[in-house]
Amino acid sequence: MNAPMPILDQRSLQAHLVTLAEKDVNEMACFVAAQSERTTESVEAHLRWFLLENPARHPEDPLGFGLRLADQLAGCILCVPQAFRLGNERIPMMGSSSFYVDNRYRGHGGRIFLKYSRLAARQPLFGTSANAESAALWKAAGARPIPYSDAELFGILHWPPVAEEFIHRRFSSRWLSRLARSSISNLAGLLRPLKIDGHESNTLRPLTSAEQVNDLPIHNVSAKLTAMRDLPYIRWRYFSGRDGTVSAFAFRSRRPDQDVLVTVNQRNRGYRGQIRTLNLLDVYPEVPPEEWLRILQALIALYGKTIDAILLRSQNPDQEKLFCGRGFQRRAFDAPTGWLLDKANLLPTHDWYPVPADGDGLI
Repeated sequence: MNAPMPILDQRSLQAHLVTLAEKDVNEMACFVAAQSERTTESVEAHLRWFLLENPARHPEDPLGFGLRLADQLAGCILCVPQAFRLGNERIPMMGSSSFYVDNRYRGHGGRIFLKYSRLAARQPLFGTSANAESAALWKAAGARPIPYSDAELFGILHWPPVAEEFIHRRFSSRWLSRLARSSISNLAGLLRPLKIDGHESNTLRPLTSAEQVNDLPIHNVSAKLTAMRDLPYIRWRYFSGRDGTVSAFAFRSRRPDQDVLVTVNQRNRGYRGQIRTLNLLDVYPEVPPEEWLRILQALIALYGKTIDAILLRSQNPDQEKLFCGRGFQRRAFDAPTGWLLDKANLLPTHDWYPVPADGDGLI
């Protein structure tokens, strides 16, 4: 439920669009917090890191666009730049985040998005956290879905908290939810256990600094469009101290002399935050499915006692088939969460290696 806002006389007000700047961060945080049911303090801290400390941002970049009625913010979309690369070419793009419109003014959402979409005249635009409503706006603007953003894979290690969520959503009964936490929920685990054994955790070497990450072979020429993992980005994204659950590893590949960057974070999901998930954020350079399987085995060996599930996104069809055959559950989204708008045809290719760390999908 959105936080209560002052009642306004609609006949005397006219909604107008504004460009958001650093002076508006506190107001943006108050509005986003009210829409997302978070605290203003946590949202403001996140925005100051995600927007103001972003190394890809230039002084001329807007922080976002808002819908204002009198002195009240009633909607916003935030602008989050990120650098990508193809071959040795650096390709700047403008991402989107925190697209919210107050329930009373939902009809104005298209105006806010249109203002943002006009940035496509000078650089490609992308988003990684679209819901069905915003996906329709992306599609109407001429955007195409980012590959493999239509579903996520859920590898369940401990069934009781997941069964509790299932029963809560289906029956909304506290009594049944408590029942799901009992031993009866073990029956669900027997029906479809995860067929990936945790072993070889020593194939993951923890990395404790951005400089250690920078020494990995992540700067080789890329044949696909992919994130630019330069030192400023790595330091900002993984070593800023903003998220204590983030970890980076060097995975010992079976390919000669090649360590692979693996990054993860942890989040709580479920109606009461009872499902502890490990989110795989990045695996680079790109590896074949059998190496992905070894990475998952090592992560399960390392985290298996402290998490309930592993979450995978951006999985190509071969990987998805392999993991679903090993017991991962596929959850299809109502619409793709990732979209790319290249209205000016600035990209030399749309052959993309997307990862969940791109944009704001699993921040």
